[in-house]
Amino acid sequence: MTAAKLNIKTFFGCSLLIFSPVVFGDLNMRMFDLSMSSETHAVFMKSLQQSLNLHPESLLQDSLISQQINQAKIIKSELKPKMYFQMNSKSPPLDSETDSFFQSLQQKNTSVLDQTLILEQLITDFGQTKNRVLQQEELVNSERASSLSEKTKLALRMLDACFNTAAYSLLLEVSNSSVAQHQEITNLIKIRVDSGRAPGREMSRSMARLAEAKAKKLLIGSNLAESVANFRSLLPNQTACKKFPLTKFYIELNELNAIDAAQADNNDIRSANFKITALEKQLKSVKQGKYPLITAEIRADKFDVHNSEDYNLIGAVKFNWNLYQGRKRRIQEQNTREEIKAATFQKEVLERNVESLVSSNLAELKQSKLTLAAFTDAYTANVQSREQLKLQFFAANISLLELLQSERDYLEAAEALVLNTKKIRMAEHLHLFYVGALDSYISVQRGEN
Repeated sequence: MTAAKLNIKTFFGCSLLIFSPVVFGDLNMRMFDLSMSSETHAVFMKSLQQSLNLHPESLLQDSLISQQINQAKIIKSELKPKMYFQMNSKSPPLDSETDSFFQSLQQKNTSVLDQTLILEQLITDFGQTKNRVLQQEELVNSERASSLSEKTKLALRMLDACFNTAAYSLLLEVSNSSVAQHQEITNLIKIRVDSGRAPGREMSRSMARLAEAKAKKLLIGSNLAESVANFRSLLPNQTACKKFPLTKFYIELNELNAIDAAQADNNDIRSANFKITALEKQLKSVKQGKYPLITAEIRADKFDVHNSEDYNLIGAVKFNWNLYQGRKRRIQEQNTREEIKAATFQKEVLERNVESLVSSNLAELKQSKLTLAAFTDAYTANVQSREQLKLQFFAANISLLELLQSERDYLEAAEALVLNTKKIRMAEHLHLFYVGALDSYISVQRGEN
């Protein structure tokens, strides 16, 4: 932002330094527009989706889902036929007390080689394997919901990085304007002090205020640099945000409806529900372990493949029933019941936390319009006061220190407006996350099907 020009004019024979009419009016108007345009917002959302899909944390979640899906396929394979091939080498027993060394070599040469081919198919295990498949499918669903939650949290971090860069970019622009105005007022005070029309303490106070404005600018610049670095780590090769993203979505302000939506669609709660269902399937499998295992087997044996054509072809039905395992099954059943209890308690704790977060967040959002209106009015009032004091400086008895105070008030009002707008916009996105709708809004990929 270019500093306002100063003009020298003559007033009743005295040379006076006055403000030019070009005094940052364009910045004051732009400060009311903190949001991206619709086109810029669409480009940013597309960039966010691309960065999200390629981020290592997102790819890690996809890998975890794939592992669970492959585990389900492994269990399903137990229902299909299995084929084994065995080869045995047999030698006559060696009696070390009677056989000589040469006799032992001869006996080794007379060893035989047998081959066996086995085809096996599960007939029934009374639903144990099918329940294990159902259990694993529920674990896949749990992992998908958990993965979606983690990806959405990553998206929230990306949005927060965008809001931070936008906030500090806007504040840096305001700070540049404020430093220029402080410098301009300091120059006016210097002229007054040098001409003996003002005490020297006014000069020292104006220099202090100027140094304070410059320090504020350096701090905002440092925060902006840090925010940009964080933004680039999350959204590499993307331009840092200069304004805030739009909130083009519906927010349910009714607390009971919002809590019901969160309990039904919050991804962390959904993951917990799937986990409980998986444990219930596991309990059923443990109970079915008391039933026998029945398999069909076809066995082909070929003896001494070097010297004989003899072979056997055998068909059989195997019946395997574990009658007693030292109370192992009962202990497993008790342990699974405790796991179900623990998972249920964890879900209840999570539901209470989500309910508390939704309630507190909604309390803030319900006041958001009034809050932003108040900060906007405060900012507008300070802009008007700032400009009026400049115009009244030579027409009325207005102290230059009053101008300095108006600059400080203007900067604080602008900072409050920007930071509170950022806070409320992030609270709106957080509301979508709590009720499980942010992933749909951002179009987060749901992993392997």
